[in-house]
Amino acid sequence: MEIAVLIPAYQPDSVLISLVQALHRENFRLIVTDDGSGPAYADIFSALLPYAEVLTCPENRGKGHALKCALRHLATDPQGCRAFITADADGQHTVADILRVREALLSGSRFVLTTRTLHGKSVPLRSRVGNDLSRFFFSLASGCFLEDNQSGLRGFTAEYLSWLCKISGNKYDYEMNVLLYAERQELPIRCLPIEVIYLNNNQSSHFDPVRDTLRIYLRVICTARVSIFMAVLHGVLIGAVSLLLGWDYSALTIPLCALLIAALGYLCNRFLVFRGLRYGCGPRTFIIT
Repeated sequence: MEIAVLIPAYQPDSVLISLVQALHRENFRLIVTDDGSGPAYADIFSALLPYAEVLTCPENRGKGHALKCALRHLATDPQGCRAFITADADGQHTVADILRVREALLSGSRFVLTTRTLHGKSVPLRSRVGNDLSRFFFSLASGCFLEDNQSGLRGFTAEYLSWLCKISGNKYDYEMNVLLYAERQELPIRCLPIEVIYLNNNQSSHFDPVRDTLRIYLRVICTARVSIFMAVLHGVLIGAVSLLLGWDYSALTIPLCALLIAALGYLCNRFLVFRGLRYGCGPRTFIIT
């Protein structure tokens, strides 16, 4: 099995069983993480055992934590998998779209980000508003615009396992952090449009529109804190040097201050914010298909 599918699940219904059975028929290796669903859901996870490896977390820690449990399990026991796909347990991702992600990975893509067109009456209002705000803040923090940065259906080659296991965030902020770190590493991302499905107006989702949205935005702001601090420091430094030496030397002092701030910003991002990861400075690459 060249491709694994990782599915974090919290208090799922029978839709998960149908999804796992269908993916098993497509010859995927399946790893499902029970994110502390409790004894009431034991029968559902037991029904998955003939088709999938089921990992159990003793308590609910969040989607990001459940994903990282599956990633670490795959890293320690790869079984020859060349790549892996993350998918949701609530039926929002069709088997057909998961197969399209597999095809993209097998054709040479290393990071596949699926995107949804979140417009129209069929999309719940909270999903439209949340995605619009998420795109806005992500664009501010990274300088890159993505049509959709919250889709949980993503594909990666196995070479990315090590850094994906290190990304911070235990809840929905983890997926945003993955994009922010990928942007810093200059990873080429293939954007793959998929079908938009919301069952029962997305009532099965465990996404808290207030707490989880704030957590995501705070992470984006936190990631950009070095840039904000450096901008303030730049102004303070120019003011201090100008008061000390006068404006006669501004043609020399202003460029020197800018170079110093740029160097400090790079070092802070490299060794504080994005420590432990390969850090790039070039333009990002997005492939839209």
